[in-house]
Amino acid sequence: MTILQVEASQSTSPSLGELHRLTLDVYRSMGELGLLSPDDRVELLDGLLVKKMTKGPRHVSANYRLIDLLNGRLPAGWSIRKEDPIELPGGPQRPDSAPEPDIAVVMGAHRNYADRHPGPGEVALVVEVAGSVDMVTRDRKGLARYAWAGIPIVWIVNLVNETVEVYSNPSGMGPDPLYGSCTVLAIGKELSLTLGGETIVIPVEAIMR
Repeated sequence: MTILQVEASQSTSPSLGELHRLTLDVYRSMGELGLLSPDDRVELLDGLLVKKMTKGPRHVSANYRLIDLLNGRLPAGWSIRKEDPIELPGGPQRPDSAPEPDIAVVMGAHRNYADRHPGPGEVALVVEVAGSVDMVTRDRKGLARYAWAGIPIVWIVNLVNETVEVYSNPSGMGPDPLYGSCTVLAIGKELSLTLGGETIVIPVEAIMR
């Protein structure tokens, strides 16, 4: 083995602590200046630009089925965002994020967000659809940033085993943010979401098939 080969084999990727993290202000500016476009398919997660995962047909179909189900049931004063950013300001223990969940139910109409994205206090529900084991793992890891921001409810639609994982009671800001409650609902069960005093009920089976 040559010296060059030895040096190459001993090289390591930078640790997370060595990476430069972006703030929401810088991330917004990159979009405004054209340094990032939708074609780049990245999102800001914990201060880092992360490539979005490819979505298969079943993932996309489940996403649209759930959107159709929610659209017919949302009370006045609430709207749906599909794969659009929500902004989660960070702090000393957690960098800024602007995730683009499959679905977010937010307060107000779309026109309310003509010049900004919704923040934590305006998001009632985040839904992530996972069509593979890798995506389920990634979405579960992402729960910490939603718990930190106090997002009240997160649904992970697990297409692998046809269940919906319902996370609630976020801990909020802290060294180890998490959801205090997790309920796994299978086909035959129903999801419920209360908005403005009205309760929406959606059968799990209606999302899966």
